[in-house]
Amino acid sequence: MPRVEDFPVNSARLLFTALAATIVAWPILPAIAADTIGWTLEAATRRVLNLAPERRGAEAEVATREAELRQAGAWPNPTVDLRADNRLGQEDGRGGTDLTQIALSQPLPLRRLARQRAAAEANLESARENRRYQQLLLEREAARVFHALQTAAARRQLAAERLQLVVESPNAARKAGTDRLVRYLTPLERRRLAILSEEANQAVAAAEREYQKALIDFRALLALPVETQAEPAALIPPAAPTSFDMLARTLDTHPALAAARKEAEAAQAGIAVAQSQRFADPALNLFRDRDYLAGERRDVTGVGVSVQIPFWNTNSGTVAKARAEVERTQARFEVLKRDARNRLEQAHTQLLRLLEQTERLRTNLLEPAREVFALTRRGFAAGELNVLTLVDANNTYFDALARYLELQQESALAAAELRLASGVSVFNTSMEAAP
Repeated sequence: MPRVEDFPVNSARLLFTALAATIVAWPILPAIAADTIGWTLEAATRRVLNLAPERRGAEAEVATREAELRQAGAWPNPTVDLRADNRLGQEDGRGGTDLTQIALSQPLPLRRLARQRAAAEANLESARENRRYQQLLLEREAARVFHALQTAAARRQLAAERLQLVVESPNAARKAGTDRLVRYLTPLERRRLAILSEEANQAVAAAEREYQKALIDFRALLALPVETQAEPAALIPPAAPTSFDMLARTLDTHPALAAARKEAEAAQAGIAVAQSQRFADPALNLFRDRDYLAGERRDVTGVGVSVQIPFWNTNSGTVAKARAEVERTQARFEVLKRDARNRLEQAHTQLLRLLEQTERLRTNLLEPAREVFALTRRGFAAGELNVLTLVDANNTYFDALARYLELQQESALAAAELRLASGVSVFNTSMEAAP
């Protein structure tokens, strides 16, 4: 790689020629990147939802609640008692052993089954809402690693272009031999350009390190092979969100709130279940006995009812526990409801402010820095400006580009937080404002 000290006397003008070419080409870079085949947020999110163990855990919880609902409506099994003895043989003198009793006992759950089903249905609905909320959490995590990879890839590309302007473009132009303008560069100016070159090299190394770190996180979350080189789509600012009032009107359907509400309903139904389970179910008994009556063997048929007497244990503790559980779930629901609107408002305000700041930076800093950069190039090439002015314009412009990328990433992450706070999936565009 050639050093800056080895550049010819006209290298400064060639340097600015290459920088000017990048200035012209930069606005179309995102459009070119968007046309290439690579990962999108939706594609990355789908893979995460398909492979994440958290999603499988939520599915297993739903399956558990469905099994509990089926079991809640099941009747208890009857009991059959058989008795054989030698009582009849002793009565009539025949001897031997005979079947003397057959008894069937069927517990009667009465109102218990309906109460159990009501509680199980509420628990099932709560599990389904928790599954939806788990999906939103996974979508936010997918957005975090995806936007980190997008930003790292954009910074790496920007650092590579900056280095190319300092090293490759002047060297290529020198071979052309078409520039007749000669300008003397002092040793101090050549040293300053050498520092600029090394700063560009350091920026490339740092950008590559951050990119590899983001790529490792991305591959880990998406369960991609180690050798996978993921190419993300271009990083662009998110769309402006819809009004806060529209998002707040649908806040009651947020999966986290809906799950907490159903959990509280299940706990309320659990009081009735606990009351119905304080004592054993009454049992209907049917029996058929064979006895020795009036000098001969006879069959006797009867019916009876078994009821538990709450003499020692009234099971009042289970009812008190169920009431305490209602208080706990109600308190949790009220806390979530209290914080949900505040969290939504913060996320909405944060995204709007970031979008406004991004646009302001582009208009009031990035575009002026671009113009100053071009003017400085021409002034330095004409000998009107020194190398320090050149370096300052270069750093100002590329620092503005780097800050612009940071704001784009922060805006994308804020949009992900707003989707989570409003309960809107990344596959649903209802959060975006109408054009």
